[in-house]
Amino acid sequence: MTNRRYTVVLGALAIMVLLSGCSMVSVPSSGTDDGGPDSDPDPEVVFEGAYVHADELEDVQGVRTNNVTNGSESVIERVRVKQRPYVDERTKVLESPDPGRIGNVYVSNATENWFYYPNSSVAEYFAPEEPFTNEEVRSSRASMAEKQLENYSIEYRGTERVADRETHVLDVKAKNETVEKGISTIVGDTEYVFALETSNPAEDLRTVEQTLWIDTEYDYPLKEKVVFEQPNGERIVMTERFESVRFNTGLDDETFAFDPPENATVRDIS
Repeated sequence: MTNRRYTVVLGALAIMVLLSGCSMVSVPSSGTDDGGPDSDPDPEVVFEGAYVHADELEDVQGVRTNNVTNGSESVIERVRVKQRPYVDERTKVLESPDPGRIGNVYVSNATENWFYYPNSSVAEYFAPEEPFTNEEVRSSRASMAEKQLENYSIEYRGTERVADRETHVLDVKAKNETVEKGISTIVGDTEYVFALETSNPAEDLRTVEQTLWIDTEYDYPLKEKVVFEQPNGERIVMTERFESVRFNTGLDDETFAFDPPENATVRDIS
């Protein structure tokens, strides 16, 4: 069956946002003579904003769709996302080709990370030795943005609407073949990447195209498209996008807390 041909790879972003600077990015002119309001923004500054978002951004919630296809077959997964940059996150799988993944919950905050699998009544948690702080994570992401700009060329492609929001569109191209190899995504903090019939996707796949759509108001990535190429030349297209999104709705601390059900098997994976 189609679903059996897909391998699911869960990993931290190779390009973190993902994707993912500077605080409250103000978009400068790209260097045109007039420097007027119609000038294109500096694509590297826009790219940095995908890592460190606008200061006004307090929280995000919406539904994100992950779609992977090789042209003849597709796998689609829908996930509800709630985030407060940069530590707090809660996701729930709404739809998946794998029935066992539907309902899976991930919750993170400064002191704990929970993975809850309702179909097997298992809850796993990871507790760092020291609590994460927003400032530490923000600083780390800013450093990652600087490093990624050494490896990638960024081209500004104008604006488009995603989830009824205005976005900047960027083409991201690797500067050398080494950077092209492997799986890299930016939308979200951890991503599910589906690969067709690849025994070791991270080594076998080569990134040949990558495009980002970043919210113009909050510098938050709303969509990403990545085209991978296998050694046999077959291409796999992964598109992750928010189909709906809301900003600054007042998400509270309780949203990012998790208490496992009484009948769940709890495992410490720290």
